[in-house]
This record gives sequence, structure tokens and C-alpha cells, in this order.
Amino acid sequence: MKKEKLLVLISLISIFYSCKKESKPNKVSPNVAAVDSSTVVADSSAFKRLMTEDNGLMLYSEIKKIKKVSNYAEGPMQSFDFSFKDYTFKIRYIEDRAYIQYKNADKMIQGWKFCNVNFYYDSSWEIAEKDSHFLYNAATSSGILLFPGFTEEYATYFVYEFNNNAIKYVKVVSLNTTLSADLWTNSHEFRAVRKNNELKISLLDKDGKEYFFEDGGEDQENEPKNPNISKDLILLNTADGVK
Repeated sequence: MKKEKLLVLISLISIFYSCKKESKPNKVSPNVAAVDSSTVVADSSAFKRLMTEDNGLMLYSEIKKIKKVSNYAEGPMQSFDFSFKDYTFKIRYIEDRAYIQYKNADKMIQGWKFCNVNFYYDSSWEIAEKDSHFLYNAATSSGILLFPGFTEEYATYFVYEFNNNAIKYVKVVSLNTTLSADLWTNSHEFRAVRKNNELKISLLDKDGKEYFFEDGGEDQENEPKNPNISKDLILLNTADGVK
């Protein structure tokens, strides 16, 4: 009996040392390169950029949930503000003229300047707000603004581009085709793709079908020929508390 117990004890000791030996980390073979954890972190942080900038391709997706604050009460000026993360854009309407101001993290990037947006020709302030779109690329911290344009038949938009340091007018685009009313009432989204410095705007319906806008020209925005511009700026700056 004692002999059997001794054999069992020896077996248990052998198993214990065998498991302990196998649990030790294996040494890296001299022919196998060790993984650099810092490289993994770098690759991970660059993943989104590679997804959107592969071969010079940059994708801007529409952000639906942006903060909007508007005031269209009667008076000398109406307002429409919208923001996303640290980006804040202010639109001010004075008679038939519109102006835009841009701040990033409360830092003034662009003071009041004329803005192309149709809010009065067969339109309204409310329609202009609903038909303004914010597109964004997180990897580059840049985006596209689409404001409704002037049209009697096809959907037309004024295109602005912004980053952390500037905002600029790009062009006007038109769909040049008539879409069903159902497309506009059902779920849809705008998209922009930049490749080799060419910016293309498109619209996706609820089924994923894509409609491409055509460029209406690269002309710079037309500053309104109006003698009241200087008075407009005084009104805008006064409303902002700037003397």
C-alpha cells in the first residue's frame, strides 16, 4: 500500500514539473522578428486615414445629427446656427443677403463674409435650413457644406469646403435630372469624394442607388453689388458685441 502511494506521489510531482516547464514563455527564434507594439499603435491610428485616403481618395459622409439653433422672427436680421464637435457656423440673413461666420473651438477662423444660399427665391428660411447639409471626414478633420442654390427644375447646391484653419467657396453643382418626390421624403444622404483634387458630390437613396451632381462652374462666389454692405457688417458686428 505504501509502495502504491509512493508511486502516485512521484507521478503527481512529475506532472507538476512538466506543466511548469510548458508554461514558461518560449524564446523568440532568431529567425522570427519580434512584434513592435509601438508599430501596432501607429498602424491602428492610421487605419481610418488609410480607409478614406487610399490612392488619394477622400470620402466625406453626411452627418445628420448636428446641433441647430435658429431664429426667424420678424426684424432686421434672422439667424441660423449649426455646430458639430468644435465646429460652429453662423448664418445671418439680412433682406435678400446672407453672411457666414466660422469658429473652431471658439477660435475665430472666418469673420462675416457673404454666403451663397437661396432662402428667398421660391424658398424660405426654414426650407434653406432643412436643405443645408454637413459632410465630414474625421481622418482629416475637414468637411463640406452644401447650401441650397437657385433652380427652377433640378436640385442645385452651393459647395463650401472647410478645415481647422479656413473655409472657402468651391463651386455650384446641379443634379440635372428630375427625381421622384419619394426620394426626397424617404431616407437619403449626401456624399462627397475628393480624388486628385477633383471633388464630386452625390446623393444616395434609401436603396443605396447613387446619383451624381454635375459641376456648374468653378467661378468664385459673387459678392452682392449692394451699397448697404457696410451697414450690414455694422449690424452683424453689433449683434456679436463687436464695436
